[in-house]
Amino acid sequence: MNPKVGTHISFTENENLVEAILDANDMVEGYKIPCYQLYLGPKTSCNVRKLSEDDINISKNLIGEKGFYIHSSMIAYLTNREGFRRYCKRRIVNELRHSKHFPVSGVVIHPGSRNSRGQRFELNEALDNVVHSVVDIYKEAPTDLGLLFLENAAGEGSKIFKNMEEMKYVIKKLELFKDVNGDPISKNVRICIDTCHLFAAGDYDLSKISQIKKFKKDFSREIGMKYLKLIHLNDSKHEFGCRKDVHEILGKGYIWKSPRILKTFFEEFKNINYVCETRSFKECVPFIEKAKELMD
Repeated sequence: MNPKVGTHISFTENENLVEAILDANDMVEGYKIPCYQLYLGPKTSCNVRKLSEDDINISKNLIGEKGFYIHSSMIAYLTNREGFRRYCKRRIVNELRHSKHFPVSGVVIHPGSRNSRGQRFELNEALDNVVHSVVDIYKEAPTDLGLLFLENAAGEGSKIFKNMEEMKYVIKKLELFKDVNGDPISKNVRICIDTCHLFAAGDYDLSKISQIKKFKKDFSREIGMKYLKLIHLNDSKHEFGCRKDVHEILGKGYIWKSPRILKTFFEEFKNINYVCETRSFKECVPFIEKAKELMD
């Protein structure tokens, strides 16, 4: 079992996707990147960017069966007030259409916050806004949209989707809603777990092997492993339960204190793509390779 650990890559408005993928492939000498993640458009707005058909087709051939994930805008919250929520969904739907071109792919979003431009929602109201937004995207059973990955939060501020209960609430409700073909809306949805966020939220101390195993057991029982198909593999710059979303290079933070701990994590979460979102993937690779060597 060889864990597939890729990285978030730079993709500027002056580049085409082919150039971004080729640049990423040269990022770390001797390391073949098995999956990519990028922003398709500005990080902090909901403006839409569309790629050319040629760029998509050539990139598709380059990427092949590797993972390709689009991280949506950091403000594309599905909890926003109705008017702005429609604006956010427009960008997300555009990204879902792009991701559909790639065999192993999806769009990652941060579900949102209880606060929205001066309005504060009750927790269940915010979670229901996410549910109904996802239903609205998929209710007509569109064939041109990819998978939507909901990412857990670090518990900072009023962010939601920060613990097992909130993740379960959304998924189980989506299982109850059907599209026009009678299929559950949940078939279009997966969960992305960010290890820094999970650690920072304070429920699972991933620096301890027993807590890694507990998280897997709890997730399997409460939600189901079929939903966990992407992991953002990050270290945390701050201590357990800090409720701060500050990533660190693997092995230099408070989670991955030794390759042995990461080895255990890899063994527990097999057949899942990993994406690092640190300031230097190149500095993460030696730590990843040491963990892999311990698995042999």
